[in-house]
Amino acid sequence: MSPRQYEDDDAESLPDSRFLLPQLRDADTEDVEKYQRGGLHPVHLGDIYDGRYRVVHKLGAGGFSTVWLARDDTEHRWVALKIVVADYSTSVSTKSQLSCHAASRCASDAVFGFVLERRHFTLDGPNGRYLCLVLPVLGPSASDLSKGIYSRITPSLSRRASYQATRSLADLHAQGLCHGDVTTANILFGLLNIDRYTESDVYRLFGAPETAPLETESGETPGPEAPKYIVKSLNFLSSIESVISQDVRLIDFHQSFLISLPPEQMLGTPAEFLAPEVAVGLKASPASDVWALRCSIFRVRSGEGPFSGFEVTSPVDLLRIVIQTLGEMPSSWGDTLFDYYGQPTKEPTKGSPLEPVVETGRVRLEDRVWKEDKKKPYPPCLSDTIRKPTATKINNSYIDGYSYETDELLEALPKISENEAALLYDLLSKIFVYDAQKRPSAREVLSHPWFHMGEL
Repeated sequence: MSPRQYEDDDAESLPDSRFLLPQLRDADTEDVEKYQRGGLHPVHLGDIYDGRYRVVHKLGAGGFSTVWLARDDTEHRWVALKIVVADYSTSVSTKSQLSCHAASRCASDAVFGFVLERRHFTLDGPNGRYLCLVLPVLGPSASDLSKGIYSRITPSLSRRASYQATRSLADLHAQGLCHGDVTTANILFGLLNIDRYTESDVYRLFGAPETAPLETESGETPGPEAPKYIVKSLNFLSSIESVISQDVRLIDFHQSFLISLPPEQMLGTPAEFLAPEVAVGLKASPASDVWALRCSIFRVRSGEGPFSGFEVTSPVDLLRIVIQTLGEMPSSWGDTLFDYYGQPTKEPTKGSPLEPVVETGRVRLEDRVWKEDKKKPYPPCLSDTIRKPTATKINNSYIDGYSYETDELLEALPKISENEAALLYDLLSKIFVYDAQKRPSAREVLSHPWFHMGEL
């Protein structure tokens, strides 16, 4: 079947968009098309769930859930209420129980490296039955804080956070469980005693929730399956008080699995974090977790992942970049076939071998959407946590993006020391190898000197 025929078949199978994109400035929202049977549950500010959890603000959204800041009116504290899409609620419930069991067997201090449910309940709604997880409230992710020249975590905190994430993963592996989705989006910074804040304090620190009507393409009023409006997620970096802690936790065990029982199907991990053996269709393992963790460490320290500067949307995209970096793949992988969507397949009629790289397109940062406050420094209370390179004025000029004109400005910014660069290269080069058996375990790399250049 030709790629063109694939395109035609795919175009015929794609449903028409029902909703208009919400008009919220500088906001990443949930996929509004998932407000349908089996999908997301419609949530409104002020809704009360399980008779005690009152929705006050929005914390975020992913492909399989929305997460809300809620006030527990029974225990008088803040919680994160995660409402999973209906079609995945049963699976997520099983994985959540598995991770809770594994974490309960870890050393007492290690448990604090994970985010586990305080309780859960089910909810019947217009789109099905949903699992609702009650979780502790955490702050921004490592992805939020480490964005190239837009936002950079301080060097010492980068090493501290990387060490803590590595230790958490090592403890998880020791209990026979793989995380399966180690990314910077799943490494979250903690908050400093958020329960001391009232509802008015939350609005004072982070602003009242911003909303925009959810409108349909046809102009018809959405039914009960969709919310009346979409809410913009809370921005922890807008606070004028110090609320972000120096400690991180590993979250989201929706793709976790027993080491002794790896999944048969491809992990749902973003392609740029996949280990190469997983990208060719082999089973995931603790070694693939370690590969993903090292990709995350690279992003935490440098602001960009090792493969995120390229268009990597599928396993085959990733492999082309990895081959450029590490050289040719093992010969035993050479007969792997990939389908039109870049996924490994064992069906000869639906796949073809990996094609040589002709040219790899870069994702130029100047093509990204810029926020209006790009030159406004972060509040002083965040000085020990992050800095904003674009707010740095050098020779009477600001950095607007990566281009030939800004090379001189970039050269003037602080650089990683030669000593640290050598240590980081040594750490990463031991892990970025094709043979999973030759990668060190998460436990083994904890003693690497890069982690211990300063106080952790």
